[in-house]
Amino acid sequence: MRYFFLGIIGLLAACNNPTLQRTESTESTTIVTHDTIPEIRTAVSKKPVASYRVPIGDRKLERYFGVTVYETPFTFKYLLQMQYEAIEESDTLRIPNIGTWPVVEVHPGKDKLSCIIGFLDDKKTFREYKMLSAKGNQLRLSVLKKYGVGRYRTVYK
Repeated sequence: MRYFFLGIIGLLAACNNPTLQRTESTESTTIVTHDTIPEIRTAVSKKPVASYRVPIGDRKLERYFGVTVYETPFTFKYLLQMQYEAIEESDTLRIPNIGTWPVVEVHPGKDKLSCIIGFLDDKKTFREYKMLSAKGNQLRLSVLKKYGVGRYRTVYK
């Protein structure tokens, strides 16, 4: 009887061993990725793909708050040109590859001197990504949400 229980315990330990659970054949493994969109653009547009601009103070001085988004040679990477009064900064926006061509949009924020930079998902829903805001004499770019795309595999028997 004692050997019976030891045998059961041995079987349970073997079932929990991860090396024994990986004995499936890799011949029928399907890897699902979002590599249908090329990483490099064939043509980079010089025109902005999205922008938000609010005049500040005297229009003759051409003082603005806002952001202009431009394409780069990389499909999922964009250039942000930001301005607040005389401050001009630039940064990079990386969009996750969700299997569709990226569409970047800029929406007004809660304050006059803020805007939300994001992208449209595969259901054409706006996904907030970063917020540009200005206060005092500072321009601030904050990450609101983080997005990522994972790769997984499905094993068929």
